[in-house]
Amino acid sequence: MTNLLSRFTKSSKIFEILMIFFGITLSMQFNNWNEARKQKQKELKLLSAIYVDLNTDLVDVKSVIRKFDVSYIKVLNRLDSCLQTSKPVDFKSLKKPLMLPVGNSYMDQNNGAFECAKYDGANLIKNSSLKIKIFEYYESKLKWIKNQQDWQYQFGSTYIYPIFIKYCEDNLQISYQNYLRLRKDKQAIRLLSMWKKSYVQNQKMHKELIPVLKKLKHEMEQELTAKGEDPKQILRECKI
Repeated sequence: MTNLLSRFTKSSKIFEILMIFFGITLSMQFNNWNEARKQKQKELKLLSAIYVDLNTDLVDVKSVIRKFDVSYIKVLNRLDSCLQTSKPVDFKSLKKPLMLPVGNSYMDQNNGAFECAKYDGANLIKNSSLKIKIFEYYESKLKWIKNQQDWQYQFGSTYIYPIFIKYCEDNLQISYQNYLRLRKDKQAIRLLSMWKKSYVQNQKMHKELIPVLKKLKHEMEQELTAKGEDPKQILRECKI
């Protein structure tokens, strides 16, 4: 009887130990599953935010190209053409007065989600190939454009601002008398030619960005779809 009781007690302890072991194991598995689920939700949130920013960039860059083709490059081409002619241009033959456009061709770089990813959540993105392409876009392509914009701003402030102060009147229009004076200013003409080239270069860079954006956007859509998200719904919720 005593042996039977002893064996029963030992069995109970073994059973109790096993139950504790299985309980801890199940708890750890549940915690791991819950943590993985949270990480997946964070990844989806991050990818969705970057996807929205990429779509906004695509809209912005197209708008910049249209705006500066008409408002800057076209105007500067016209001014350059007038300054390079062998004879002075009669303003009466022109539909609009000559103007010197002042500004910088730039796009709003929507990189808020990427900055969060770079410092807080880069490891959340499990697709290594996609992660590399995202970093290349923000750290290479956009920075290249930003550097060009900064150079153009400095060039405009240092060299072009004094020209329009000297030759332009209201609304940055160049009067016929000032136009005749400008034609004799070879240095100013050379600087204006460089100013035009900076816009042409910026436009080229912006146009080259479009296929990069479209390709990255497509890969983001594939990744989101594979994870059970609807890219179109994401954009609808953000009203893009």
